Amino acid sequence: MGLCTSKDAVSESSIRRVHPLNMENSVVLTINYAKIPNKFKRLPQNKSCGLIGLQNLGNTCYINAAIQCLSNTQPLTEYFQQNLHNHELNIENPLSSRGQITNAYARLICSLWKESYQKSINPIELISMIQLWNPFFVMNSQQDSHELLAFLLDMLHEDLNRVKHKPYIEEKTYDQQPNQQQANKAWSDYLKRNRSIIVDLFQGQSINMLQCMVCNTKSYKFETFMYLSLPIQQDADLIQCISEYLREEELDEANQWHCSKCKSVKKSKKGIKLWKLPNILVIHLKRFKFTANYRCKLRWLINFPMYNLDLSNYSEQEQATYDLYGVINHSGTLHSGHYTSNCKNKDTQKWYNFDDTRIKEIMEKEVLTSDAYLLFYYKNSVDSYERQSEVIRSSIINSSASLPKQSSIIHGSYFNIPHTKLSISKLCISETDQQLTTPQIFGKKKSLKTNKLTPLPGKKPIFFASDNQKIQ
Repeated sequence: MGLCTSKDAVSESSIRRVHPLNMENSVVLTINYAKIPNKFKRLPQNKSCGLIGLQNLGNTCYINAAIQCLSNTQPLTEYFQQNLHNHELNIENPLSSRGQITNAYARLICSLWKESYQKSINPIELISMIQLWNPFFVMNSQQDSHELLAFLLDMLHEDLNRVKHKPYIEEKTYDQQPNQQQANKAWSDYLKRNRSIIVDLFQGQSINMLQCMVCNTKSYKFETFMYLSLPIQQDADLIQCISEYLREEELDEANQWHCSKCKSVKKSKKGIKLWKLPNILVIHLKRFKFTANYRCKLRWLINFPMYNLDLSNYSEQEQATYDLYGVINHSGTLHSGHYTSNCKNKDTQKWYNFDDTRIKEIMEKEVLTSDAYLLFYYKNSVDSYERQSEVIRSSIINSSASLPKQSSIIHGSYFNIPHTKLSISKLCISETDQQLTTPQIFGKKKSLKTNKLTPLPGKKPIFFASDNQKIQ
């Protein structure tokens, strides 16, 4: 349901002026690029691209909102604008869409960012490809924007995976406190199977711990994540939500750990620590609550910083700060709602609200609302985003963007902020990947696993809301 009226809308002359391209300071990337410059904090430019709406094709606002936030992810959009995807398409990957989703996405992004008086675009090509490869996202039935985002990033990764032949990698666990060398080895093993622009930008690394509460035996394992899915509380801010997410948790009887020393299932606890922080950090605020007796939407205002989100206290080996550049909002109720997005334009350095075809400039203070559902942050402590390779260079580890801490022991405990009730997306390694000869159905196995709300066998998917927006 639109919040922007024609009176509120930004005039065409104020946001769609056409200016000659200024190529003097532009960086042209080639297929052998090693870095993509960080232009999120560039000085305001004398042009305003990227301010084109997306038509609603019938309850597709959840897709439009996700696309607008990804569109304003500067290094990813620049990658597609300079046609680097054409050199990295992996159409032989059985887990991919044979490049169909990526090509449709690339064409849409380039249309959104060309200098034009066009007010809106019909995203039918991309939406059709998404529905072809995942019938869960059927037309005229609104889904969760978070699930759509996870699926889209996953398919872009598989389409653009630079690894042509994935080797078998055995998962490793450690019975002692892990170190940087072991973290490097785990990351290198991951890159032997997964290297793409999505990994370059969105992928982070965590260390998970399980501890037997009878004999105190511990088991550590490195995993990867693409977003943080945070439980929220009333009168809490984002840092408090992160602390709760990483809080030590005692496992219930249904999830108890089989202790290798006790040789049986014992009372246990689990913990998690962030290790390698991603360049682009996506945070999911869990506003939809489901129990055996009821379902509801949590409308609490969660205060989140616009600038300098500091995660140094939550990362074992890295110091980094982040600035906000995008928010996906969900207004309304669990059963009847609407998705919009707020994005900071890299050219104008101003914030805009994207409500399907309607766009309006907003004040920075208007970004913080109780409708915020997904937050997009970029790492402001680096000047460029490096292309990942299998070799972990010491120069990267010791750079100013990744300074080792003096001590990993805080308050006498290695995991001072252990795990939560929720897991983050992790690496799934198998000896052979399942060969998919037909379009991928929701719930099929993939190499880049995400924590989607996969329906249980025999159960229908949960539809979060019905969009009252009419087809444009």
